[in-house]
Amino acid sequence: MTSPGIVNKNERSYYRGLDGLRAVAVMMVFLQHYAAGQAFLFGWGWTGVDIFFVLSGFLITGILYDSQHQPHRYRDFYMRRTLRIFPLYYAIWLAVLIVAPLAQWEWNWRWALWPAYFGNYARFLFLHVPGDPYRFDRLTCGPLVSHWFQSPMHLYIGHFWSLCVEEQFYLLWPLVVYTLRRREILIKVCAGVILAAPIFRWGLTLFFTPQMLGMELLYRCMPTRVDALLIGGLVALCLRGPEKEWLHRWRRALLASSAVLFVLAYILAVDVLKLPFHGSATNWIGVYGFTLIDLFAAGLILEAIQPSSWFSRLLSLKGLRSFGVISYGFYVYHDLLHDLFAYMANRFFRPHAFAVTITLAFFGSWAIAWLSYRVLEHPILKLKDRFAHQEHRAPAI
Repeated sequence: MTSPGIVNKNERSYYRGLDGLRAVAVMMVFLQHYAAGQAFLFGWGWTGVDIFFVLSGFLITGILYDSQHQPHRYRDFYMRRTLRIFPLYYAIWLAVLIVAPLAQWEWNWRWALWPAYFGNYARFLFLHVPGDPYRFDRLTCGPLVSHWFQSPMHLYIGHFWSLCVEEQFYLLWPLVVYTLRRREILIKVCAGVILAAPIFRWGLTLFFTPQMLGMELLYRCMPTRVDALLIGGLVALCLRGPEKEWLHRWRRALLASSAVLFVLAYILAVDVLKLPFHGSATNWIGVYGFTLIDLFAAGLILEAIQPSSWFSRLLSLKGLRSFGVISYGFYVYHDLLHDLFAYMANRFFRPHAFAVTITLAFFGSWAIAWLSYRVLEHPILKLKDRFAHQEHRAPAI
């Protein structure tokens, strides 16, 4: 009989609570982009991306390890990832090209880094080129559209950076897992990278300029964030061995200790040492804060997959799970039309512009993501069944 927190589909199991966790993570990012200036708590919404990273590493590593002896394992993995990620992502870029004659985008060849999944490095590669260093995070409409709206209008694409990081990881990690294969060796690789990552990031703070660090260099690059993905991978590997019982027994201790250590680190850095704090661009957060946040995310995942926990039951609520199913589309769409949502709120509901902007952005992005999932993503996702050996299987709890 299936545990309450696990759903069976054609004898393949997955944790239902993880859909709810995706919903929570994407809402955190949404609030970061639309309400960070309104409340201190919302300013931490960027940590939702860390939840996505750890969750991706957890799921992908489990898939890779379980399928390492299957024929056509490389083909199946990359085909399933392609069917899941590419259609929506490249549909956006196709739409950008189609509306280009009207929008008159102010762009050049450098923006091609985004469709190539290297856009997360764009703001750092061209600092020597005069202009706004953050211009690669948005496409600016030309004078025709700006005249219509009587203000500059942009299509925000900067949040695609996390998709770039994950795609770069997906290209490399299968080579490691399928080559090394043994669980014990893979655990050592994950643990070694996780321990080395803070030292590596610390070294970068000595090498790079304050400007580059202030532009979130440590936050947005795959080599500096790979430990987040491998923390998830480490959890997946341990759940497939004798460490499973230990993980479940100490999962709440992991949650509590990582949270307490981060709070203490924050108090020491900000209140005692009076170090500057700039969210994800803060040096001390970039060096070791990311690790603590990612360990907390790993604790959340372990709690979410435990069927008997209240957290798992909460995340398994139908509404959260439904939102989690379309979370990829919601993430992609939510910030694209930021200027349009803000314009409509200020144009027609000025006294309540902030609240209306958030409301329009949430329901507008949700509606677009829901439609996109039904019309574009879901029909294509059905093709993944042709590569069924790459389905994620939940280890018995």
